[in-house]
Amino acid sequence: MKKYKTWASLNAEGQAAWGHVFPDGEVPVQSIIAQAATLEGIAETERVFLVDWRALTEQQQNEVLEKLSKRSSAAKDAILKDILKIGLPLREKYTDGCGTTRMALFL
Repeated sequence: MKKYKTWASLNAEGQAAWGHVFPDGEVPVQSIIAQAATLEGIAETERVFLVDWRALTEQQQNEVLEKLSKRSSAAKDAILKDILKIGLPLREKYTDGCGTTRMALFL
């Protein structure tokens, strides 16, 4: 079975925020289409990509949980529960493009 890959490329701001987790600048995402989302603590709606959590290495998952836990003062288990329930958003403003090897997405 062929493994498809879809990713968002981090821009400079995204690298500053998440480059330690994604040193190659590519974040696996579920779709190349950004969607509108309301993020906790942010008044406006933002456009986000949903990170493909299952495509992250265990180390990347741990680093994401650690960073979000420190930022929010929430327990890692609670954060993981939310990620598994609603997904992990990556702000579109942190990216400069996306790509995929899934040719079925194109006409």
